[in-house]
Amino acid sequence: MKLLTAFLSLFPLTAFALTPSELAGLLKENSLDLLIAEKKVESSLYSRKAVEREFLPTLSLSAGFEEFYPDIRKSWNQNYSVGAAVSAEPLNFQRFVRLKVEGLRVEVEKERLRETFLEQLYLALKELYRMKAYLLRISYKKGSLESAEKILKVAEEKYEKGLVMITDVLKAKSEVEKVRGELSSLEAEYDQSFNRLNELLNFSLKKGEKPEVELKEEKPRFEVNNLVKEAFSLRPEIRRAEKELGVSSLQVDYEKSRLRPSLSLSLSMRRSGTTFWPEERSYSWSVNLNFPLFDSGQSTYRALEKDREREIALLKLKKLKNRIKREVLDVVADIESSYRNLKSDYAFLEFSKKAYDRALNEYKLGVSDIVALMQAFDTLKRAEDRYVSSLLAYNLALLSLKKATGKLLLEVER
Repeated sequence: MKLLTAFLSLFPLTAFALTPSELAGLLKENSLDLLIAEKKVESSLYSRKAVEREFLPTLSLSAGFEEFYPDIRKSWNQNYSVGAAVSAEPLNFQRFVRLKVEGLRVEVEKERLRETFLEQLYLALKELYRMKAYLLRISYKKGSLESAEKILKVAEEKYEKGLVMITDVLKAKSEVEKVRGELSSLEAEYDQSFNRLNELLNFSLKKGEKPEVELKEEKPRFEVNNLVKEAFSLRPEIRRAEKELGVSSLQVDYEKSRLRPSLSLSLSMRRSGTTFWPEERSYSWSVNLNFPLFDSGQSTYRALEKDREREIALLKLKKLKNRIKREVLDVVADIESSYRNLKSDYAFLEFSKKAYDRALNEYKLGVSDIVALMQAFDTLKRAEDRYVSSLLAYNLALLSLKKATGKLLLEVER
């Protein structure tokens, strides 16, 4: 299949070429969806740090003023007080579990970030492939315009010699204008595809940047069972669901820990008196060990509730694995079908090109009319469109397989 290479050579690489790796970098820097996901990761990190700080002592200051009547002399008097207290709870089993929960929630948000990146990268690469396909279709259409103008020139020459009627010239002119309109529509569609990609990148691309991506025609070798295993190990959705299952398990421990002991410490100092800076001082400190024994079964039933939520999370994980397995199998079937269509449409394109060349030569020699030539020309144009559509569909299927297995992330994270 050398025809694709010949047409792509009409578009030499420039300094504005956009490769998949460059696209991934721009996506990390500019995607608003990724920025939102990153902020959620930061939020979960702050939540975990807040739980960590609950183990550290807290300091509180107090001051008071009181005026009362009567005192022992039957007159107004004042009472002032200032104080400080330090307290801490170094032993709290529920808080230990909360710390583990918050740590897992950080990991959940990180996997959600990778999940968002996978989806956004897939959408961006799909648009990059479409842009490349539009360039190929535009190159074909420009070739069709040259052919239509060549047909018009031949018809005019034959008309001047009196070999054909004016209708041949008119039909040829009509076809030229028709192809120009099709070319204009393709260029507009290319611009729209560029705009969709630019939207994903928060409009960070400059006008005129061209896609530099290979549209493959070869069929890869793969083993379906290995693809499913790779998907189970690489897809961030599964990793996130597994960590959410861990959170559900910790929630059960959290409810059970309600009946576990806790230890708190406190130290305070207080000054009081009738002067502005009171003279009387008092100090106190305490150690409190709280050991709940019975709560009428509340913690037991709360633990059972969380255990059912854990079972739900486990079922959701199994359901997710089934969906991803089905996604991989569907994409494999799509690759097989797309590849057969590509081979068929390429063969049809080769045949249509030869048929058009023969019809053009016959028209020049006067052994065929312009109707047959236009039919061959229209068939060639449709064959070109079908070939590019099949080529794009096949490459999008290959891209979907990389997304379904998670290899797409692996390629850009190396």
